[in-house]
Amino acid sequence: MTGWPQPETAPNPSPSQSLGADLMGLGPASTPGRELLAAALQLGLVILLLFVLFPDRVPDPAKWLLLGAGAVFFVVRAAIGIPKWRRRSA
Repeated sequence: MTGWPQPETAPNPSPSQSLGADLMGLGPASTPGRELLAAALQLGLVILLLFVLFPDRVPDPAKWLLLGAGAVFFVVRAAIGIPKWRRRSA
């Protein structure tokens, strides 16, 4: 025993995955904040690719269909993650 005070443990454990794993994974991210960040970054990338860089290569209905499918994917992914995030915060 050294007499040094023991560091307090954090109330919420640190996420076990990196942000890169959260961005590339099919399952929900480690935390709700990371899930929101992953959704914003990936949907932003889809918007950039479809509407800015390649506006004439993909027909307009297909662009909106791809964007809508991406949004639905993140809604389902977040809905799956809610129970996990609640258990972690409890």
